[in-house]
Amino acid sequence: MKWFWGLSMAFFLSGCASLNNQSVQESSAVSLPLAAPEDAKKLTQPLFCGQQDRAVAHLLTQGSYYASLTGKHRQTVCHKLRKLYQQDQGSWQAGWLLAYSFTDKKSCISHEQRRAILQSLQAQSVLNHQLNWLNASYIQTLDTIDTLKARNASLSEKIAEKEALQHDLQQENALLKSQIQALKAIEKTLNKRIGDDRQPR
Repeated sequence: MKWFWGLSMAFFLSGCASLNNQSVQESSAVSLPLAAPEDAKKLTQPLFCGQQDRAVAHLLTQGSYYASLTGKHRQTVCHKLRKLYQQDQGSWQAGWLLAYSFTDKKSCISHEQRRAILQSLQAQSVLNHQLNWLNASYIQTLDTIDTLKARNASLSEKIAEKEALQHDLQQENALLKSQIQALKAIEKTLNKRIGDDRQPR
C-alpha cells in the first residue's frame, strides 16, 4: 500500500484542486487514535490552499502513519479505529483509514468488512470527488481479488479431484500389478507341476 500513499500525496500536491462536494468534514475535527502521544508530530499538515485540501492531506498523512505502524501498536490502533467507526454516527474518516491503512493479513477487519466500509462510504457521499475516485477504484480492486480467489478455489477443487482420481488409478494399478504377480506365481507353480508329472517315474 506504500505506492497508494505516494500516489495519493503526489496527486494532492500537484496543485489546488477545486473540490465540489461540500459535505467533506475536516479530518482534524475527529480525534483519531495514535500509537504514542509523541507520534502527533509526525502528522503535521502541509500547506494547501483550501480547507478541504488540508483535510484530505491530513487524512492521507494519518493513513500513511497508520500504514507504517507494526506489531502491537498496529493492532491496538486498528481496534481503536474500528471501535470509533462502529459507534453511532461513526466517523467516516475512521472507516476510510481502516479500509486503506490496515490491509495486511493481521488486520482487525476482514476483506468483506473492508468492502462493506468502502461501499457504505460510497453510498453516504461523504467523500470529495478525488477520494471518491480512489474509493471506487479500490472497490474494483477488491472485486477483482474476489474473482481471482473464486477462480483459484475452483481450480484448486478441480486439481484436488484430479489428484484424488490419480490416487485411485495408482491404487488400482498397484492392485492389478499385485494380481498379475500372483497369477505369474500360480502359472509358475502349475508349469512346475506339469513338468514334474511328465517326467518318467
